[in-house]
Parts: sequence; structure tokens; C-alpha cells
Amino acid sequence: MPAATAAPFAPDLLRPLTPYAGRRVVVAVSGGADSVGLLRALLLTPAEVTAAHLDHALRPDSAQDAEWVAALCAALGVPLRSERVAVAEVAARRGWNLEDAARRVRYQFLGRAAQAAGASVILTAHTQRDQAETVLMRLLRGEAVLSGILPQWGRVERPWLAVERRSIEAFLGALGQGWREDPTNQDPAQTRAWLRLEIMPRLLLRYPGAEAALARVAHLQAQDDAALEAAAARVQAHTPLPGQEGAVLRRVVRRRLAQSDLSATAPQTLQLAEALQQRRTLHLTLAGGQAVSAVAGRLVTPASPPDITVPREVPAGLELRTRRPGDRLRLPGGERALSDVFIDAHVPRQHRDQVPLLAQGSQVQWVGLRPPLRAVGAAVPGPELHERAMQRALELAREAAAAGEVPVGAVVLSASGAVIGEGRNRSRECGDMTRHAELEALRAACAVAGAYLTGCTLVVTLEPCPMCLGAALEARVSHVVYGAANPRGGALGGGPTCSAGTGAGSHR
Repeated sequence: MPAATAAPFAPDLLRPLTPYAGRRVVVAVSGGADSVGLLRALLLTPAEVTAAHLDHALRPDSAQDAEWVAALCAALGVPLRSERVAVAEVAARRGWNLEDAARRVRYQFLGRAAQAAGASVILTAHTQRDQAETVLMRLLRGEAVLSGILPQWGRVERPWLAVERRSIEAFLGALGQGWREDPTNQDPAQTRAWLRLEIMPRLLLRYPGAEAALARVAHLQAQDDAALEAAAARVQAHTPLPGQEGAVLRRVVRRRLAQSDLSATAPQTLQLAEALQQRRTLHLTLAGGQAVSAVAGRLVTPASPPDITVPREVPAGLELRTRRPGDRLRLPGGERALSDVFIDAHVPRQHRDQVPLLAQGSQVQWVGLRPPLRAVGAAVPGPELHERAMQRALELAREAAAAGEVPVGAVVLSASGAVIGEGRNRSRECGDMTRHAELEALRAACAVAGAYLTGCTLVVTLEPCPMCLGAALEARVSHVVYGAANPRGGALGGGPTCSAGTGAGSHR
């Protein structure tokens, strides 16, 4: 590929391109000054360059841009990959807004071009001016993060984000190289064009360094955001959300929504984070009509599993079903509408139709929550003691996580089913690696029932280690119930939701 024979010395343009020396790259060329400048500058490096041009078919003269880019590449001896896509039709068919459709179609095309060219990297010519305008737009929209255009996104890299537009124009002028102007860039009805034509000139009159300052904000915000995203990634499913810092919690919300293919506006993300922090109930409808809720410190999306249980048997005369209008439940405090019971129990609206009920007509006798609710005098199976104990153990595990400990909680049940001991991991807090949750619960139980816990059950969220199992054996605990296997240090060798007998045989 021939390089330019007469080129101005432009170190501020060429220095960011040194990482591409000897590499095969695709450069997006629209025909504007920035992309033409990047193409010409790359030809001064040993990079193996392929140009890519997409005609969005959004303007009557867009085909002329494609012809102009083709002629330029032919004159420079640069391979070109070009396509025409009716973006407006794609947007209408997919239900996307025009800007979003143009972005998606463009990057899909660039990906195809890179694959066809065997290139590992795609370069775009976004500059300091583009970065400054992006920060301003995000600021005006009230977005929480002003990181602007990312220097790298997958295979796409933007080496000129710190380069000024005037440097590019001077470079092209010295080469005698022209470029195409997009008339939509002169339309103040477009937000970016309005900022470029009317707002930035006024800012630069008062603050000549405004572009560089805004670009610096983007750079620093990107660093801060990366650190906070890393902190959000460490928040596990069992970690209590109300105890998280607001900046981290907003990112946790955004990550969990993305896992369900949902997206929220900045105000919606803030509302959800604040509701989680304050344990308030909040129901929101996101774009596309998807419902999401903050309920009792828990984020609930359509993909969230409902926290329910099913009855082990259906007594004669009762019907197993879900809710119906007019359902009522008689509780110790009086009879109440089932809808009010769901509200008090913080059951998200989108999960209420999934909760199993045992009912006789409109009189509900049993509600399949965790723990289950039973009507006064209901002839249905009694409480599942292990489930109730495990729920308490999970609460203790969450307390351990909030304190920076390994999240394990444990409860000891007496032979009659009463809780006589509980504990959570305190090893780091006490500087004592024997302060496991099981040992804490066993000590508390022994203080109540004496040295021997015959007939008692140890309920723990994680399979006990050899030390804790040994202590349970010494205390003559009759049964151990655990919620998750411990493949690294478990002493029982069981699977999830297993239990083991320590004396009288296995028991579930």
C-alpha cells in the first residue's frame, strides 16, 4: 500500500497511531474531515489499512458521499468495503429510534468489514470536540456518569479522542486534501449540531479551554466509573443491598437490569437505588412496558425467581390454585383481603399470580410464601421448621456479608423445633479463624440446653467444614441440614439442599 509522499509533520496526530504499526486495521471513513484525516494519517504508519464506508440512505445525496470515498480510496490505493442500508426502514421495522438504529447498523457493518479484511481492530475518528459535545449532552440529560465516548469498545478503538479538530484540518490543508461536509451537521434541530453551532462557540469565547476540560472530565469519570463498576461486580446475589453506597448501588441496579435485558433511564436508576437503600416499595414501568420493583431491599424483575414454596400435600376439601378477586385470609389479627396480605408481605405485583394457594371457595387457608402463611384453624400441614430455620440462617449470612465476612449463617433447633442458638461468621471481626457460624450457634445452644444437644438440629447455609462437623458431633447434635455444598472444604460430601444424620440416621 503506497504511503503519502509529501506529508506534514503532525506528531499530535501520528503519536496515537503508533500502536497500529504493522497491524491490519479497518478505518471507518464517512468522507468528513475527521475520518479522512485518520485515513491519511494511518497511511503514514506501517499499518495495513482497509477503509469501510456505510451509506445510511438518510439523505438524497448520500450516494454521492459513497462515490467520493470510493474515488479517494482508489486514488490512495486503499482497499474499500462499502454497503448501503436503508436505516430508516430498519428503525421502523425493529421499533428503534433513528439514532439508535444508525449506530447499531453502523457497528454491525464495521464488524463484517473487519471480519472480511481479517482485521483485529476497527478505528473511528472521534475527536476531542466529539467528546466534549457528548459530555455536554449527557450532562443536559441528567445522566449519572459523564464518561463520554469510550476509547475502546470491543474491537472498536478511538485513538484521536484527545486530538483537536483544528489540528486535523491543518493536516489536511497541508496535504491539499479535501473532504465532504454533511449538511445535517448544520441543522440546529439536531442536538449535537445545536451544541456545535450555538453553544460551544459561546463557551469557547469565555473558556478557550472548554473542549479540553470537558474531555478531561470524561477521562476522569471513566476511571472513577471503572473502579465503581468493579465494586458493583463484587456485590453478590446474597449481599444486602440497603447497606451499599449509592454510587455502587446505582451500578448494581444497572447491571442486574442488563442481565434481564432491561434498561432504565438515569432518573429511574436513581429512584430504584434510593428505594432499595431505604427498603421502600417502588414499582416502575421501564421502556417497552417491562415492570421492575424494589421490594424490601430486593430488586425484582420479570426474570427474578418468585420467593415461593409449594404445599407437600393438598388436604381433602381444599383447592390448589392462585389468587382470584375477593380472596380473603383469616389471620390472628382478623380477616383480611389477600391483596392486602401480599402488600404487607412485600410480594411484587408481577409475582402475585405465581403464589400457590390452598383455598375453600374465597377463603384462603394457606399461602405459599416463605415462610408459608396459614389461616387461623386451617387444616393444612404445619410449618416446615427447617425452611423457617434456613430463612433465619440466610438472614444471618447476609449480616456476615455486610460485615465483610464469608457469608455463612447457622441456627440450632431444639427437639421441639424452637430456635435455641444462632450465629454467623465472625472470624475476621474477632481475628479468630475458629469463629465459624456453626460454632457460634452451637455455643449459644449449649448455653441454653446444656453441653449435649441430643435431638437438636443444626441448620446452616453452607456445608460444614471438618472443624464444625467435629464440634457438632461432640455436642451430640442429631441432625445437620445445610443449603449449599462446600466443594472446597465440606466434611459431609453432600449436594445442594442435603441433610445428614449424625447419630440416629439421615433425616430430611
